[in-house]
Amino acid sequence: MPAFAINAIDRAGCRRFLREDAPSEATLRVQLRAQSLWPVRIREVRADRKLARLTLPAPEFVGLLHQLELQLRAGVNADSALGQLAADAPAGAMRAMLEKIHREVAQGTPIHVACRFFEKQFPPHLAAVVSAGEASAQLPESIRALAAHVSGNAELRRTARRALIYPVVVLIATTALIGFLLGGVVPQFAAIFASLHLPLPAVTVALIGASEFVRNGWPALIAGSFGAVALAGGVARSPRGRLLRDAALLHLPVLGEVVRHLATARFAAHCRLLHEAGIPLLDALRTGAELTGNAVMARQLEAARARVAVGQPLFTALPKKHAFPGFIVPALKSGETTGQLGAALRHIEDYAASRARERLATALALLEPVLLAALTGIVGLIALSFFLPLFSLLGGVNAR
Repeated sequence: MPAFAINAIDRAGCRRFLREDAPSEATLRVQLRAQSLWPVRIREVRADRKLARLTLPAPEFVGLLHQLELQLRAGVNADSALGQLAADAPAGAMRAMLEKIHREVAQGTPIHVACRFFEKQFPPHLAAVVSAGEASAQLPESIRALAAHVSGNAELRRTARRALIYPVVVLIATTALIGFLLGGVVPQFAAIFASLHLPLPAVTVALIGASEFVRNGWPALIAGSFGAVALAGGVARSPRGRLLRDAALLHLPVLGEVVRHLATARFAAHCRLLHEAGIPLLDALRTGAELTGNAVMARQLEAARARVAVGQPLFTALPKKHAFPGFIVPALKSGETTGQLGAALRHIEDYAASRARERLATALALLEPVLLAALTGIVGLIALSFFLPLFSLLGGVNAR
């Protein structure tokens, strides 16, 4: 809803400066006249982008949705429920968000329109669920489904983040150790070897060269690393680059299955949420495709959506060589033929999420020995490059 800066005169002839939200300037003028205010100047102002970008942590957002659902089920109207929640909320993002939504709803704005102002907290697919609940007079049920959906998505994200902690920590520790050895330890041994005029094996020469490069060219190395990351990010943001990256991810051993099942769970969760809220299947498929997080699978869903639009069932509309797990087609077929597509999508969501967690556990179980072996190999290679010249020196001494 647009915001307006108002310069008005009240009944006592005093000038007042106000800021109000209203659907249009004409509506605002009517409202001001009803308050015995005569506007001198009305100017539309830009929305507060900082306010619009407010977001709540997933647990707080889910708790807020459950509180709103309970009040609506108890017979409290949305205006009063939002006002009470805003009054009870602690100072901060939650109160600011609730106060903004309550002000607009109190002026007659639909709840989903008021929620759309907070574009990061209520992206289009979430606002669409609220809209469907309002239109069908099933708002408490829609709010409950929304809470379950947000909670499930948050759990998936937490699972993925926990899986990344160990490899990231090991990678950072390994990089720091290698940097310390190349920058601090190797030069000391290189000076000793140079003073002894020993013939050095190729592995030691290569290690000393790497050490000199790190010590003398570390600014270029850091700049090159940042440049490579920026270039990779730019390529990944392009449609073609993202398609190639996601296709490569799907073909990785073990990790590819994790990506496949996570994308399937996201698609099924969003599509089910919208379908059960009464959103047409074609719109639900479009949103589900956009939110899979994988360009290859999203493209296949868009192709399936085009076939569904001309009357083909979804389970036959998917490409023959699709990237989804094999269980998705039988589940969709069962759901569509029995008229229980929502239940089928829920089954796909739950099963894919559980398989993703299992695959993540397997990947971590395999990753730990691989990382330890790599770390041991690197440190062992550096140690070997130190000891080979020493063995040669000791052998020469013993020969004498």
